[in-house]
Amino acid sequence: MARRPRPDRAPRPDHDHPDRVDGSDRADHPERADHPERAGRGGRAPRGDRREGVADLTGPIRLRREQAVRRQRRRLLVALVVSVLVAAAVWVVALSPVFATRTVVVRGTSLLTADQVTTAAAVPSGVPLVRQDTAAIAARVRTLAPVRDVAVSRSWPDTIALQITERTPVVVFPVNGTYLLVDAEGQAYAQVAAAPADVLQAGGRADDSAVTSAVGRTMATLPASVRSQVRDVRADSPAAVTLELDKGRTVVWGGPEDPQLKGQVLDVLLKQVGGAKVYDVSAPAFPTTR
Repeated sequence: MARRPRPDRAPRPDHDHPDRVDGSDRADHPERADHPERAGRGGRAPRGDRREGVADLTGPIRLRREQAVRRQRRRLLVALVVSVLVAAAVWVVALSPVFATRTVVVRGTSLLTADQVTTAAAVPSGVPLVRQDTAAIAARVRTLAPVRDVAVSRSWPDTIALQITERTPVVVFPVNGTYLLVDAEGQAYAQVAAAPADVLQAGGRADDSAVTSAVGRTMATLPASVRSQVRDVRADSPAAVTLELDKGRTVVWGGPEDPQLKGQVLDVLLKQVGGAKVYDVSAPAFPTTR
């Protein structure tokens, strides 16, 4: 059987040899013709040339690092300055003579003099105010009998102030032309030449602190309605306190025990048994009148 003759085939471009290009290929891709070394398969540029489009971040990173270092240095500098200022302030206030104690001021006294209080306080002179032991100063001042309380404060730049609260008498005992003052706590705290106005005078053993204490606490615990009727009080012993009321009435109080209950019972008896002359509340659970 006879074979048919094959049609002539057009020659294929030789892609294995880029330097062998015909004229039409150079016309369509002039870059290949001009720069054959930059042309590859499919007209792609070699990978090494792609790096030309990547941004260089070395500069910004270095700048940020320098800024962080500067901020850290500024913080350290500020901390150092603050530390120096604090140390200087502590030295000035606590160690230097700038705020040393030079003056003691006393306020609130009537029985006591400022010199008496200052002597008892014994405030160290020349010691910085912040190093003064105000609790110890107050404790020394409270050893004075007329002092009920004291407040110690620092007054800048160089003064210690003592605010005194003196005791208030509720009864006085005549003693050899003078008067012994006794407060609500039963504390006999001062002897004065003249009796204070509107303070009841008591009779009895003024030289016995137990007696004066019992009388003072008795007067302090009386209801106001009863206290206004008392004209005299006497005690020859701590367990034998007697009150003399207006209209010739007598109250047998007894000792210092159960003072609140005794006062309440006496108040009721005075209102309910107004005609009695003697009211005995020495045993408040079993009071009697006659």
